[in-house]
Amino acid sequence: MSFEKDVARFTKALQKADKNVDADTRQFVTMTAAKIEQTAKQEMRNTAIDTSKTYAKGHHPSQEGNPPAPDTGTLMQSVTHSVEIKKGSAEGYAGSILKGYPVYLEYGTSKMKPRPWLSFSIIKLQSWIAGYFREIFGK
Repeated sequence: MSFEKDVARFTKALQKADKNVDADTRQFVTMTAAKIEQTAKQEMRNTAIDTSKTYAKGHHPSQEGNPPAPDTGTLMQSVTHSVEIKKGSAEGYAGSILKGYPVYLEYGTSKMKPRPWLSFSIIKLQSWIAGYFREIFGK
């Protein structure tokens, strides 16, 4: 499903979920969560690999401090977003449906330096989020 169709589907579902949340808030939360997901996947696809190291099955890790390099694509395929409407507020989430593995990559372990993928994407989008907020809410 395309990014635009996914956002439209979420927006339509949110409009039915709670009439107390205004359209601007729904749009901002939906687009921001979707953009974080899209950016995380894009950054993983475009990450620089460390060719000085090779692990099992010819895997080259990403460079330290960069998003993880895709190997099997499991993490990249698991990245998703959702939006929930509760009691007049909208909450957007972006992350992975996998347990453990994404957290180990994000924060590192005693044997591996962090390969941040979620925080990397959010930081990269800071100015986009601020600009989009101003565009939607006029502040």
